[in-house]
Amino acid sequence: MTQLSWICAAGVVIGCSSLITTVAKADFVNPVVPTWRGATNADFYAWESFTSAFGGPNLPNYAGTESAAALFNFGGGAFITGTGNLYGAGGPLSISIYGGLTADVSAVIVNLSTIGTTVNLSSIRFSIFDNSGNSTVLAPGSSTLQSDTPAPGGQGQIQTWAMQWAITPSAFTPIRFVVDFASTTSNMSLDAVSLDMRHVPAPGAFALIALAGLTGTARRRRG
Repeated sequence: MTQLSWICAAGVVIGCSSLITTVAKADFVNPVVPTWRGATNADFYAWESFTSAFGGPNLPNYAGTESAAALFNFGGGAFITGTGNLYGAGGPLSISIYGGLTADVSAVIVNLSTIGTTVNLSSIRFSIFDNSGNSTVLAPGSSTLQSDTPAPGGQGQIQTWAMQWAITPSAFTPIRFVVDFASTTSNMSLDAVSLDMRHVPAPGAFALIALAGLTGTARRRRG
């Protein structure tokens, strides 16, 4: 039974005609993978499934990923599907990824795999911060649609997007980063996310970030 059929059969009235009728994950199709992934001056975070639909941390779980970041959804009306996707049934997804830095960032690549309604490209930002109130907020230098096919049953599109940033050195020493993006409307299923960052100079090990600190940041934003 498809996700759509199960929900309708259960009598949950949330717009069954517009739900995504997928029974398997799409995963990335033709993502941008940097040649420097795995280098000592680079970090890689990725998510292929999710556990918290709203306000809680989703930790990286893709093969080969690092752990010092967390992904949060602040869009209401979302739930986790049977395949581990993060589905915005009652409104747009509003995603933030938080993590720590020990060096400046020179390049960033984000890949997004989605099903249904599409990513709001104008919402995508990469930001860095220090502890003195300094920050830099950047839109992607490029956003490329890597793959685009119709979803089953006419329920939107199955897409992989790749966003890239080439970043000049900042005038301050950043200690944390945030990646933000959102869907255009409800009924987007977030399937997978990857984040590659390159640093100058080599950062060594990331500063340890307590999950309690990440959760506290998220709660402040929610409130």
